Amino acid sequence: MGTATLSLAATVAVVIGALAPVSRYYWIEAAVWAAAVITTGSIAAVAAARIYDQRMRAERLVRLQSAVGRALASASTLEETTNAMLRALGDSLDLGLAVAWRADPRDQRLRYVGSWAAPQVNAEAFRANSEVIEFERGQGVLGGVWERGTALATPIDGVEFRRQELLESLGFAGIVFAPIVREGVVTGVVECFTDDIQGVDQALLDVIEQIGGQLGVAYERAERVRELEEEEERRRHVLGALLRAEEDAKAQLASDLHDDTIQVMVAAQLALDRLERAMANGDPAKTLPAVVSARQTIHAATERARHVMFQLRPQVLTERGLEAAVRGLLEDAAADAGFRFELTSTVERYPRPLENLCYRVLQEAITNVRKHARARMVSVILKQHADAIVCEVSDDGVGFDLDDALDRDRMRLHLGLESMRERVSVAGGSLDIRTAPGRGATFTFVFPIRAVAEPRQSRVAAI
Repeated sequence: MGTATLSLAATVAVVIGALAPVSRYYWIEAAVWAAAVITTGSIAAVAAARIYDQRMRAERLVRLQSAVGRALASASTLEETTNAMLRALGDSLDLGLAVAWRADPRDQRLRYVGSWAAPQVNAEAFRANSEVIEFERGQGVLGGVWERGTALATPIDGVEFRRQELLESLGFAGIVFAPIVREGVVTGVVECFTDDIQGVDQALLDVIEQIGGQLGVAYERAERVRELEEEEERRRHVLGALLRAEEDAKAQLASDLHDDTIQVMVAAQLALDRLERAMANGDPAKTLPAVVSARQTIHAATERARHVMFQLRPQVLTERGLEAAVRGLLEDAAADAGFRFELTSTVERYPRPLENLCYRVLQEAITNVRKHARARMVSVILKQHADAIVCEVSDDGVGFDLDDALDRDRMRLHLGLESMRERVSVAGGSLDIRTAPGRGATFTFVFPIRAVAEPRQSRVAAI
């Protein structure tokens, strides 16, 4: 306002001086007029410089936003996102060093995740220190920016930093701190080291805060990509393991048929041969024992064949439904492992694929209890809640560490848990496992009833 008033007064003086007639005070008037001209020129020059400076600052901010936007758009992983963002900030703001910190959601501590340094800057000591140090919320300047969630520019001299000597050794004038924000929550902080701390104004801080928000969104996107990649890798691993398990099951079935059922049937054939010889020789004393032996052997072969068929597809599931089939599983497992069980069921009959899915998952859970739990009591609850079947299997056994059990490096030892998760996931359901070493385990499965339906009969098959 003052500059504009002075400029206007000088302009009026110039105009009056130019229009005034020559008088005996001409030289005084000429001097005043000359001073007004000089003042007007000076003011115009200052105004032009300010306009130029403002324009350059605006262009700088636009370049900064554009560079960061391009960098974040081209990055996909967390590491690529961090490196691209820091490089864009460093190049656009002529920084010497830029460092990214992220809050660990497990213990709410701020930890180093990456840095960028200009070619002329030796930041190895700073990087090594940053990799081992951590900040609590509100601790130091860095923790304070994390707590407040607003950008901050501060000189290094005269401010107490937690790493004062290390920061001073870098030789920079000041630091700009920018919070990384995702959905209104501060999830990290970026440190920008600069030699031009006086050139950092509120407009630049506002832009840096916006970039922190962009970075938060980019981090979220990168995390989703990583989660999807891990999920896909897990699915591939489980699929391969399930295929191997299927081949192993087929081999085991062939072995059972050869070593058990077929051997019993051969024994039955031999018993019939003995019966045939006894009848041909007219020896009544040997006929009856041969008949009894043949009948017992054929009965044993029938039972073994029935057992194999039950493993493939329990007839009781088809005829009587889920409750009866699960009771059969519990009776067999209890007889083998020596635990008592309680079954509470209010389920009805459902489409065959859904019943089969529930049965297979419950079979896996009960098998885990039989093999590993060393339980004394097992409780199974089957119920329908709204439009879903809820199955709960609880035991008072030894329990286990869930994180270790679901570790992909050890997944071969716990394929049963992973196959349960995979079956439930494919059906659009959910699986909740609550356990701890020495505290038993509870598996809760939820299957949407409409998620699995009977396959439609084709028209060709109907014809």
